[in-house]
Amino acid sequence: MTAYVEKPPHVHPTRMRHIPDEDLPELGRTWRWRAPVPAGMPADAADDLIGIEVDFLDKGHGRSRLYGFHYLRWMTPLIAAYSETGDQRYADTWERLFLQWYADRDRVEGDWPGLDVVWYSLGVCARGMYVTHALHVFGTALGEQCRREMLKTVIGGARWSAEEHDEFRHGNWQFATVCELLHLARVFADLPEAGSWAEVALARIHEHLERDVRADGGHHERSPGYHGMCLDALKRAAAVEPTLAAHPRYPLMHDWLAALTTSGGWVPHLQDSGVVWPVDVEPLTGPVNLEASGYAVLRGGGFHTVINYGPYVGHELEPHSHHAALDFVIEGWGVPLAWEGGGPPSYDDPGYYDWFQATRAHNTLLVPGQEYVEDRRASCDLFQIFPDKQVFEGHHHGYEQRHDRRIVFVPDPGYWVISDRIGTEAIWQLHGLSPWRRHGDGFVTEKGPGLLAVPLEAPDEVLHGNGPARIPDPEARTAEYGEIHTLGLRRADGRFTVGLFPFRDQPPTIPDGWTVHADRR
Repeated sequence: MTAYVEKPPHVHPTRMRHIPDEDLPELGRTWRWRAPVPAGMPADAADDLIGIEVDFLDKGHGRSRLYGFHYLRWMTPLIAAYSETGDQRYADTWERLFLQWYADRDRVEGDWPGLDVVWYSLGVCARGMYVTHALHVFGTALGEQCRREMLKTVIGGARWSAEEHDEFRHGNWQFATVCELLHLARVFADLPEAGSWAEVALARIHEHLERDVRADGGHHERSPGYHGMCLDALKRAAAVEPTLAAHPRYPLMHDWLAALTTSGGWVPHLQDSGVVWPVDVEPLTGPVNLEASGYAVLRGGGFHTVINYGPYVGHELEPHSHHAALDFVIEGWGVPLAWEGGGPPSYDDPGYYDWFQATRAHNTLLVPGQEYVEDRRASCDLFQIFPDKQVFEGHHHGYEQRHDRRIVFVPDPGYWVISDRIGTEAIWQLHGLSPWRRHGDGFVTEKGPGLLAVPLEAPDEVLHGNGPARIPDPEARTAEYGEIHTLGLRRADGRFTVGLFPFRDQPPTIPDGWTVHADRR
C-alpha cells in the first residue's frame, strides 16, 4: 500500500490532465493581470536557452531536483528577455520548450514514493505563477496551440489545488499554493468555478495566518527562506485581495525578517534556508527575543548574534529543521564572523544529512558517540538586557545529558563570553571563514574580519575541520558557496567557558575583566 505524501491521486482525466479545447475560455479575452511579477530568473540567461535540447524525462537532474526542474522556473529568462526586447526568438523558444514539456509531462516518473512530479502542490503553484505570467507577456507572439496548452496547465492545476487543499495542513506547500490559487481565481474570475477556488483559498490562507504563522510573525517551519517564500506568495494574494494585508500577522511576518536582518542587509541561513536578502525591510536596532519561533537576537555596537533555541519541526516530505540547538551565528561589519553550514545547494547533495543538517556543522556542543534526538525540548531560561551587556541562558535535551549554555554579549567594546555545561565528554565547536591557528592562549582565524577565541580552561584536545557554506557578499547581494573552518575544543568534563573577540584586520587586545562574565556554575 502506497503511503502518499499528499492526498491520494485525484487528477481528473478531462477536468485537469487533458482539458478539451471546447471547455477553455476564449484565448482573446483580456485577463485581469494584477499581482506582482513572480520571482523568475533574469533575462541575461535567455540566450543560453535558444537552441537548447531538453530531456524532460531525465532522472539525471536528481531525486529532488527533478521536481524543481518541472516548476519551469529555468525557462523564465525567456519571459524577461521578451518583455525587455520584444525579440520573437525568445517567444519561439518558450513555445518549443513548453509544447515539448506538455507532451512529455504524463510520462515523467519520480523517485519520491507517493509524490507525483507534476501533480503536487509546489509544482502546480510554481507553474501557475510562471505560465500565467508568460501568457500575459508573450500574448499572441505564441501560437494558438501553445497558448491553449498553457491555459490548460494553469486551469487544470487550479482545479487540482482546490481539491487537494480542501482542509488545513501545516507547511509551506499548502500556504504558497493556496495563495497562488487565490491569484488565479481573480485572474480567471469569469470562469464558473473561480468563486469556489477563491472560497477554498481564502479559508486556507486565513487558517495559515492564524495557525501556521507564529505569534511573533515567523513561519511555522522557522526557516527564513521558506518564510520568505510564504510571504512573497501572501503578497501576491494580497495584491488581488487587499483585505489580507489588514490581517495583523501580515505586518508581523515583515517584522520577523527585520528582527533577523543584519547590518549587511541579509538574514542568516538558519535551518534549511539560504541566505535571504529582504526587500524593503529595515533591520531592527536593538536586541529582541522571538519567543514563539525560538530565536534570540543580541545586537549592538555593530554586531548581530542569532541564537537558536527552537523546536524541531516536521514537514510533508522532509523536515527543514537541523539537528542542533543553542547554536549561534555572529555577524559584524556586514560579514559573518561565526558561521554555520546552513542550507544545501540541493536536497540531493551527498552532504545534506551528514553535514548541512548534522550537529557538526553548527556552533554548539558535539557529544562523541551520541545521536542527537529530534525531541530536544530546547528552551530559553533567561533573556535579559542590561545597560552594559545582553544575556541569554538556555538548555536542551538533544543528548542523554542536559546541555546548558549561557551567552553574554558586551556591545562596547564588543565581545561574547560563552559558557557551556553538559555532564559528559563533549567538543565545543565554532566555525569561521578562514582556518584557525594558535594565538597566545587562544585561537584566531587566519584572516579578518574574524574572531579570536580564548578558552578560560585549556582543552584536552584541539580539533580542526571544514565544510561548505554559503558566504554572503553584501556588496553583490549574493551568497555563493565557500568553505568554513571548524575549531573544536574537547574536554572530558564537558565544561567550557570561551571568550570571543572580533577583529577587522589584526587579532585584538583582550579587554581586561572579560572573565567577570564567565559562568562559574
